Amino acid sequence: MILGILCALLLTTRFRCETIDQPNTVCFFNNKCRCWTDQDLRHVDCSNANMTDIPNFPPKTDILNINSNYIEVLQNNTFENLTKLLELDLSHNRLIRIESNAFIGLGKLTKLSLEDNRLNYTKESCDTTVFNPLQSLLFLNVKHQEILNILPGKMIRKLHHLQHLEADLISSTEGLAFGKEFSLLIHLTLLKAGKCKLEMVNNNTFIHLPYLEIIHLSGCTISQFGKGCIFCKLKKFNYLDISKVVCDFNYFRYLAVDFEETKIKKINMSETFYNTAYPPFHMFDYLEKSGITEIYLSSNVFVGTHRGITGILPRTLKVLDFSNNFLSQVVFYMRDLLTLNLRQNQLGIMLDKGGYKTPGPIALQNVDLSQNGIHTLLFQVFDGHCNVQTMNLSYNALTDFTPDISEMVKLKFLDLSKNKIKKFSNVMTMQNISKIARETNLKIDLSKNILECSCSSFTFIQWMHDNHNSFYDINSYQCKTENGTVMILNRLKHIVFMLKKECETYTLLIICISVGIITALLILSGGLLYRYRWRLRYVYYMTRNRYKRYKQIEEDNVYKYNAFISYADQESAFVKNECIPELEGNRNLSLCIHQRDFVAGEDITQNITNGIHESKRTICIVTQSFLDSYYCMFEFNMAKMESIYSRKGQNILFLVFIENIPSKNLPLVMLEIVQQQSYIEYPSDANERVVFWENIKQAIE
Repeated sequence: MILGILCALLLTTRFRCETIDQPNTVCFFNNKCRCWTDQDLRHVDCSNANMTDIPNFPPKTDILNINSNYIEVLQNNTFENLTKLLELDLSHNRLIRIESNAFIGLGKLTKLSLEDNRLNYTKESCDTTVFNPLQSLLFLNVKHQEILNILPGKMIRKLHHLQHLEADLISSTEGLAFGKEFSLLIHLTLLKAGKCKLEMVNNNTFIHLPYLEIIHLSGCTISQFGKGCIFCKLKKFNYLDISKVVCDFNYFRYLAVDFEETKIKKINMSETFYNTAYPPFHMFDYLEKSGITEIYLSSNVFVGTHRGITGILPRTLKVLDFSNNFLSQVVFYMRDLLTLNLRQNQLGIMLDKGGYKTPGPIALQNVDLSQNGIHTLLFQVFDGHCNVQTMNLSYNALTDFTPDISEMVKLKFLDLSKNKIKKFSNVMTMQNISKIARETNLKIDLSKNILECSCSSFTFIQWMHDNHNSFYDINSYQCKTENGTVMILNRLKHIVFMLKKECETYTLLIICISVGIITALLILSGGLLYRYRWRLRYVYYMTRNRYKRYKQIEEDNVYKYNAFISYADQESAFVKNECIPELEGNRNLSLCIHQRDFVAGEDITQNITNGIHESKRTICIVTQSFLDSYYCMFEFNMAKMESIYSRKGQNILFLVFIENIPSKNLPLVMLEIVQQQSYIEYPSDANERVVFWENIKQAIE
């Protein structure tokens, strides 16, 4: 006894005198262990040391790691001198028995790991009082024992400060998994399953753990979720991990209904839905009232939504993870979401044609679209992204970056690494990036792209040089010249100089040729437009009228009017006092008079083309005022086009001169008609006017 005390004092003295700072320092008391001090805590690491028994350790030890050895038994008083020990790791050994007083002396221990051993919690394996000395214990890990068995409540009921428990779980068909003794653990807030086989998870499963806030059931085999509110008794419950759970999808609907009655904030359902291709958007409806903030649905087999149904996310949701799925089509209503992870899906085709959100501004700050097979992006794909700070588009197949990012005024990091980008061809994109960078210190990652160093990319390369501080690790970028040489951009200034010298020779020639071609095309186009201006106008108006008031004239040549009278406003009195009485009153003809017969509310040009088309003849009352009027000449030219294109070349124009006009004042097209004798002069002698009106009638008929 006296000899043991002397040895302990010697070890204490030597431990105090040793200066141990390096993690790889061999301990003076055992060359199989490593010792160091970190933040005033003394570490001893004897892991993977092939130990079968536990040696003596200095009493000043704070953190002791003996994992991955061959220890089978913890004997009484093994740690009695380690009264200052805070953490003890005995995981991955071969423990089959822990004697009842093995943990005597560990009153300050806060963390104990016995994971992956061979304890079966029988009387022969460990007494129910074995953990009683651990009055300061906060963390206990006993999961993954060789034989699946549940930790008896009697063994840990005295651990009044326990907060974190990791253990193997079994439940009966009634859902019972934890005895009444667990209700004494009033500080236990986290439960994590190791080996886990639950026949039933229902409102009995956690009834004796009312203080739980976090439950990890990852990897559990769950036969079914029962009806009834499973988590309603857990007043502070806020996180559920059911990733890798093996359970029939149909039973998840009971779990989803429970969410409506809880205050759950985070839920992890990664690698869970192995037999359904559609995301469980119906769950989101139940989560609306819970105040959910984070949902993780990565590594499932989702491919899209039912018939393009939009995923309406809970308003409280801030983080959504759909990474590592097979999504090819999805649209979210996500006004308040902050982080969206869509990494490693198949959204490339969708993003070329549309976006992944409904229209309108969003609060989104972080977006991950990496590994989606994206070749091109729709110009408007980032509309409404006014709060985005990080955008990850790495590991895609982009050859250019052309979307409109003018609204992304808070962008701080744009990851375009590991694509096939050669250059930015859109000058507006480069201008927007420069503008944003001045405000947010934006960084762009273009690493692992083979850029293009040629005359066609000179603007882009020079822009990179002018904004080199905006590019992450720019000195590692590579670019390929037209002859196939690959250069590193660590001498970007020199590359810009060489390209400028090489390209400026061709610039003036290209500009001159381009200007010449454009000028020639403009002149040719202008000449053609001027030459065929009336034909184009006629085709335009008749095409438009076809879908409005236009009616095709039947082959029997039945017209609504005998004649369309075209005249200037100054000749209104002549038309009213002479034409209408003589032709309509005395000779029973029907005239189309614009002041009387045009349809109110329609364009004047539409009324004109309709009137001419529905009249057998067009009579122009030619005066100097007629020649000066835009609409009179419009009516004249439309009638001429009507005769050519709708009347098979038949002349429908008839000119009436009521005043002397010199030939030089007549337009060439009108002079041509005059020379064909398709005109008549209004006589000054009243006796000759009877013959005049009869001639008009014959011309019309």
